Amino acid sequence: MLEIVKNLYRFSESKPHQLALVFDEEKFTYREFIQVIDERTNLLTDIQKNERVGLLSDHPINNLINYFAIHNLGGLPCFLNHQWSESTVKQLVEKYQIEWLIQDKELLSTGCDDKNFEDNIKNPLLHIGFTSGTTGLPKAYYRNEPSWLSSYEENEKLINHTSQVIVAPGPLSHSLSLYACIYALFTGRTFIGQKVFNAEALIDNIIKVHQPSALFVVPTMLHQLVMNDLYASNISTIFSSGAKLSKEQFDNVTQRYPYIDLIEFFGTSEASFISYNLNQSAPEQSVGTLFPNVEIQLLEQDSNQIGLLMVRSDMTFSGYVNEHVVDETWIETGDYAYIENRNLYLVGRKSDRLIVGGVNVYPSEIERLVMKLNCVEEAIIIGQPHHKFGEILVLLYTGNEELEYIKLKQYLTKYLSRYEVPSKIKKIDAMMYTESGKIARGKMKSKYLNGEI
Repeated sequence: MLEIVKNLYRFSESKPHQLALVFDEEKFTYREFIQVIDERTNLLTDIQKNERVGLLSDHPINNLINYFAIHNLGGLPCFLNHQWSESTVKQLVEKYQIEWLIQDKELLSTGCDDKNFEDNIKNPLLHIGFTSGTTGLPKAYYRNEPSWLSSYEENEKLINHTSQVIVAPGPLSHSLSLYACIYALFTGRTFIGQKVFNAEALIDNIIKVHQPSALFVVPTMLHQLVMNDLYASNISTIFSSGAKLSKEQFDNVTQRYPYIDLIEFFGTSEASFISYNLNQSAPEQSVGTLFPNVEIQLLEQDSNQIGLLMVRSDMTFSGYVNEHVVDETWIETGDYAYIENRNLYLVGRKSDRLIVGGVNVYPSEIERLVMKLNCVEEAIIIGQPHHKFGEILVLLYTGNEELEYIKLKQYLTKYLSRYEVPSKIKKIDAMMYTESGKIARGKMKSKYLNGEI
């Protein structure tokens, strides 16, 4: 039995009346949660050991009940996204041989009869998750239990230990929210989530629990809390992941929440946490300090010591499904980076790298400089095909006023080469986002090139 499942049953005995889960108006104590898990386990006895079961309910509590019931039966939960198209789900079922689908209580056989034996994975598995890429079919990966237990140990070193409530309003099909939920249940805390993110309702629920709370969010959610002037005095720690906060964003949050610890994480679904930045104490251009249990390699380093970031730690996943298992091996993150004094500096995504006049250009440094301007809220650099230079840079940004190109160029040329200065700039009404709250670069580029923005 998984350690997480053991703890759930222990807490149902030692703290039966404590709230385990709060989703909108629905609440479960630890005893009530175990009771519904046991009831659901008895309904799903067709599931055999090692069979993969896709979770497809549109209500997160149903997915959590099924998640633990499947573990009780020796199966392996697969966290699908109920918003995916029927075609996408069908392709994933066939590609990864998912034997069952379950929405609420109804168990549906998919007709896949290949037996999935995960015997070559030495660590017990929590689930199969899916990357939230912006193009192509989501890619399935194994998440093992010890990797998250190691991550929880690192979290405990950072969290305000008065925090008895963990809050993550994002979808459980996204790694951050599911991680936070299991973290709360493993440590005997209360978890507050939401079916659909609603900033005002979330703050109301946090206030109602009357206990110090730690919030796990992406920057777009933080932005909504600040812009709507929402406040709960019992929020003691905020963990932000998905994108680095600008100095202005950080200041806006800490002005509204002056007594909290704001911790920014950099990581990936596959590698889990890589670095952290407590109250922006790390050097300004870095994404934070490497966790003590994280090892780094930089491949293909250039003359500036910039290379392709490889990570190894006891927090990483167990590999992609249908591919070679990679317990405790090096994982490529897809980022170009460099290291100074164990501080990690990201230069850009491998997939985002642009080539202007034969010179490699990484958007992140340009975006960071633009984001330092008070009138800019969000900014991305995209490439536009050019007959002479191959590509030219285009800046798309949101904010409360128009930038003057000449002044922007003068500002940027103090820090950047001429190849890194955008040739065009355009103020837009709003960015588009991926399911996990990141700016959808591919979609924004397509819209711009198609003349839609």
